[in-house]
Amino acid sequence: MAPSLGGALVGRALPALALVACLLLAGCALPGGTDGGDDGDLTASVDWVAGDSEILGNHHSPGVGRLPDTDGPDGVVVAHPLGGRGDRAGCRLLALNGSGGERWTEPVPPEHCTIHAVADPTVADFLGGPAPEVIASTTEAETVAYDARTGQRRFAVSLTDYGYVTPVVANLTGDDAPELVTLDARGELFVVRPDGVVWRRSLDAYTFADPSVDDFDADGAPELVLGLGDGRVLALTGNGVREWNTSLSEAVVWAEAADVDEDAAVEFLVTTFDGEVLALDGRTGEVEWRYGGAGDLAAVGPALDGDGDGGHEVYVTGKDARVRALDGGTGEVEWTSEPLSEAPLRSVPPAVAGDVDGDGTDEIVAVTGDGVVGVLAGDGTVRATYDRGGDRALYTPAVTADLDDDGRDEVLVPYGDGRLHAVSFD
Repeated sequence: MAPSLGGALVGRALPALALVACLLLAGCALPGGTDGGDDGDLTASVDWVAGDSEILGNHHSPGVGRLPDTDGPDGVVVAHPLGGRGDRAGCRLLALNGSGGERWTEPVPPEHCTIHAVADPTVADFLGGPAPEVIASTTEAETVAYDARTGQRRFAVSLTDYGYVTPVVANLTGDDAPELVTLDARGELFVVRPDGVVWRRSLDAYTFADPSVDDFDADGAPELVLGLGDGRVLALTGNGVREWNTSLSEAVVWAEAADVDEDAAVEFLVTTFDGEVLALDGRTGEVEWRYGGAGDLAAVGPALDGDGDGGHEVYVTGKDARVRALDGGTGEVEWTSEPLSEAPLRSVPPAVAGDVDGDGTDEIVAVTGDGVVGVLAGDGTVRATYDRGGDRALYTPAVTADLDDDGRDEVLVPYGDGRLHAVSFD
């Protein structure tokens, strides 16, 4: 039996049980945080706002890509997924350019309109045409690839239920062309090419965290690693053979893949439902370290050398509205930031990385569940915050991308009311 919409909401984007009923009703007011302002040496400004929704619980992040041979904002594709009320118009996939102008929109029929109508999209070249595709799973029980320029439907694979996580386009099998990896709410995993399904597996568990394709065991061939809602983490070869299976005590709700200890293998970093962060060895699935100090709504991501010391840090957000940098090799805390907002938070999206000041080094961009966006330096210093005010609930990560070709990443902030804000920090 497929999990309910409420179960999906609780598991990943809204782990606070008290909010589930509110969001499924999709008409009640949500609490906001305290007003924030600009701090440090950067100043926030809103470049544009696009999209809206009748519900306050939108929790799927946009996908961003670029068209070939097209410079500036006209070459950018922002795919913004929007849920809505059941049996109503309003659910849709909205495609924008880098200036926030509408390229095209693909509606979801009212009979399929829900809070999960369109899952997190990706913008990638799967079909090998003159332009990439916007690829997303929907409550019409399919994963669809649309021409990124025009919105023309170019490919679809039928699922057994609605999809929730981001589809992945990667060369998993080792052939010349990439495959599309997609999952649905019944735990059916599909690996497909443009001419059909290559292989599929029944995982028998809901998946909240996005899957990852990488050479996890450093053997020269990629693997697919997935964290599941029943606590399992699976590594599969390119042809679907299981390499390892690690069972954790709680559901996996967020995941990140990175070589954080500078060995040959890639680690799979997960956060479980109770807020524990674990680093799993990509070769064996063994737990290298674990950290539980950020509380029960913690979220992991990203992982990079943020302070330039030659070692990776793993960044973890918590319900106390703080960001923590963990040593990638040991899991020990290197620093803990000042609070970005008023604690405790009811939802905690993971942070992301982006070069918002154009200096060639990524900053850490964290959003709080009550709508504050914070930009942090590699040493934990808060360089700027942004708060739009009003109802500003957030349940999903921001996305960073250079939308205007100025050498600085903008921050796309997908609020619960469906409004997508493009914010610059100068």
